[in-house]
Amino acid sequence: MRTLRGRLLIGTALGTGLVLSASALVLYMIVRAALWAEFDEALGSKARSLATLVEQERNEIDLEFGEHSLPEFKPSERAEYYQVWASGGHVLARSSSLGDRDLDQLHGRLDEPAYKTTPLPDGRPGRSVGITFAPRQEKDNASWQTPHEPIEVTLVIGRGTFETDQALGRLRLLLVCGCAGAILVSVVVLSWLVRRGLKPLGYVAAEIAAIGEADLSSRLEPGDAPGELAPIITRLNDLLARLESAFAREKAITADVSHELRTPLAGLRSTLEVSLSKERAATSYREAIAKSLAICRQMQQMVENLLELARADAGQLEVASDAVDLVALLKDCWMPFAHRAAERRLEVTWQLPESCPVTTDHTKVCLILSNIFDNATTYVDTGGQVTIALHSEHSRSNLRVANTGSRVAELDASRVFDRFWRGDAARTAKGNSRRYGLGLPLCQKLVTLLGGSISVLTTSGGTFVVSVALPV
Repeated sequence: MRTLRGRLLIGTALGTGLVLSASALVLYMIVRAALWAEFDEALGSKARSLATLVEQERNEIDLEFGEHSLPEFKPSERAEYYQVWASGGHVLARSSSLGDRDLDQLHGRLDEPAYKTTPLPDGRPGRSVGITFAPRQEKDNASWQTPHEPIEVTLVIGRGTFETDQALGRLRLLLVCGCAGAILVSVVVLSWLVRRGLKPLGYVAAEIAAIGEADLSSRLEPGDAPGELAPIITRLNDLLARLESAFAREKAITADVSHELRTPLAGLRSTLEVSLSKERAATSYREAIAKSLAICRQMQQMVENLLELARADAGQLEVASDAVDLVALLKDCWMPFAHRAAERRLEVTWQLPESCPVTTDHTKVCLILSNIFDNATTYVDTGGQVTIALHSEHSRSNLRVANTGSRVAELDASRVFDRFWRGDAARTAKGNSRRYGLGLPLCQKLVTLLGGSISVLTTSGGTFVVSVALPV
């Protein structure tokens, strides 16, 4: 597996190599263009100089230069060449270095000669320059007033490019060796820099490795970590904080479940032991069985609520889209609690419209309403009041369930959504010792899943209000 260090080193080395190579190539092209421009300028100047020595006398062309004054045109290993043509292609003169060979004709102008890279007659690489011009005319006393028809002359000079090619070859070698050396040195330097720059990652990895599941309170220290690692360290510390909170919550839930199950199990055991301690009448056994069954139902309800909460936490609950009339559903969900309300002589007030159609998950809304009604009929004072109100506005249906007799402090109202939390006053209320503190936390999860909101408040007069808003 490729390491981050290797990727950084390869990437920076390739980038450095590309930049150096591109720079060397640009430099080579600039120097090459300058050398050839200088070579052509010298060759063109020589051609123009020789052109000034070509003279037309009447209908004849006279060359006023000889090879005795231009030894470079004599046969030698690095000889230069020239050739002169009259109009019509008649050869007027050629250098002795040419022998009976010819140069290629090039028709340039004095102000803009024509250049061509071509092999020389002896096979050497070379470059030629050609100009076509009208030679100057000699004026004597007899003919100066009637100049003759000018004869166009073409002059071509060829010169070897060995020195220029050799200089460019040395430049190429120098640039290649320089780039290779620079890349090698940069790789060594970059390797050291990358190794040094990645050391903080090693420190962070060592700190993470030192954190055990039994000590999630530890946090990573930024120290001298570079700015790029600061967000990572912050996010890791946030993750550790969430993990610590999750582990603590799971431990608390485990402890709370164990504690909450102890009471009903103890009650179930004592009921069964008392029933078996001696022979009793059939009615006594029936009463014991009914009491045990009630305890089992309460335990089953707590386990089912825990299971639903676990599924909600894991994101395993799916939301269905059912056409529901909340008014009818409220009345259906109240029926199981009507007997309890009658036993406790509760005054139940309904404030409902004729209908309230919504599109939502029928099963989950039933579970929400059942838990809210269970909470209201359990914690209300005997002979108290329960108010159930429903209305719609702004594309939302708003449900309000209020009960009197609340002993939850106003500042503690929001804590009813904490699992297994119950205020001490509420715990000591008559009939409340069997409650498990899971209904409202489950309601909060389900309402949020349905895209709604839930809130509670308590008044100084002891009224506990649950408000639920669901999208229509």
